[in-house]
Amino acid sequence: MKITILTQYYPPEHGAPQNRLHDLARRWVHSGVDVTVLTAMPNYPKGEIFPEYKGKFICTESIDGVKVLRSAIYVSKKKKTILQLMNYFSFTVTSLLAGIFKLGKCDILICESPPLFLGGTALLLKLFTRSRLVMNISDLWPDSAVELGMIGPGFALKILERFEKLLYKSSALVSCQTEGIIDGVKDSFPEAKTLLFPNGVDLDMFKVIPKDEALMKELGIPENMFIAGYGGNHGRSQALSQILEAAALLKNEKVFFALFGDGPEKAELQEKAANMKLENLRFFPSQPREKMAKVQSLWDIALVPLKNIMIFDGARPSKMFELMAGEIPFIFCGKGEGANIAIESGCAKTVMPEDHAALAEAVKNMAKMSPDERRQMGMKGHAFVSEKFNRGKLAEIFLNELSRM
Repeated sequence: MKITILTQYYPPEHGAPQNRLHDLARRWVHSGVDVTVLTAMPNYPKGEIFPEYKGKFICTESIDGVKVLRSAIYVSKKKKTILQLMNYFSFTVTSLLAGIFKLGKCDILICESPPLFLGGTALLLKLFTRSRLVMNISDLWPDSAVELGMIGPGFALKILERFEKLLYKSSALVSCQTEGIIDGVKDSFPEAKTLLFPNGVDLDMFKVIPKDEALMKELGIPENMFIAGYGGNHGRSQALSQILEAAALLKNEKVFFALFGDGPEKAELQEKAANMKLENLRFFPSQPREKMAKVQSLWDIALVPLKNIMIFDGARPSKMFELMAGEIPFIFCGKGEGANIAIESGCAKTVMPEDHAALAEAVKNMAKMSPDERRQMGMKGHAFVSEKFNRGKLAEIFLNELSRM
């Protein structure tokens, strides 16, 4: 079987779609499938092309045995909507050209959305490659864009909704990361054939690791404090201000907040933290994915925050599965599907999103727990994620469904 994956985001970038799709592609290659990834020059989340890819329009490489075909993309560090749209549309054009001239016939074309606009490239490449289209939906667009305030009611929204329906209608299969996304797809096009392909974890990469005291000193994390860690994107969806506000309420407690990662909101958050004079909170650079298991081992608990908007009631952030695999208890700031999974795992406490007072209280209460109580929570999470969200099993289920097609 020959499969092409079309996605704007892919390693060496860090992020949920990058990690999930790369894990999927390398597992399929290991199973004997011919996989090619058509993606952009890496630039996320800083909004600048990685140094070794600058000046290139099209290039090819191999990552863990996966053939990767890259095309140019317009990037900007600024957060203006028009610049973000230029980012999306530039890749739809260059990826189409790269696909027409560099891709041959394939059996399955999988398109990652968002961005939804990439579906236009997928529809055309479907014809050129004579393949069957699978839309992989990790976030419902345009619904999310409306909820995040990126687009309002009007002609443009109606066009996007019609385009969304066309993509589902043109797909042999629509794979979805959550049950809520499946419901959204069915609302738009009830006849769509869907498959639940949830976030999961690579149990070989994220495992139980003893606290690395040398790494703790290297990073400058205080040893005599209760450590609440966050690792991931610093963007709109995470609403990390709730962590800053919680830190302010706990400034007289022996609690230290360690935030790892990068993203469009980071500079603004750093400025806010400085103005709030938060001595119990520090920002750290984004770490290589292979190092995150070691970084997580330094935390007593972790934080998984979401913005308080309805579309995230169906969100299942991938980081919570990685925390379970490492036996790290966490606080989930959200509701709906993600909160239900967090509670079912036995590895987490939940609070309402963007309720910084409730978050501060939850952190304080978990700091009062004994290390053994937190260890028991972590062990429950590891058993839970191993059984239900093992990426090896999920990749096999997805491939079997494609084979039946």
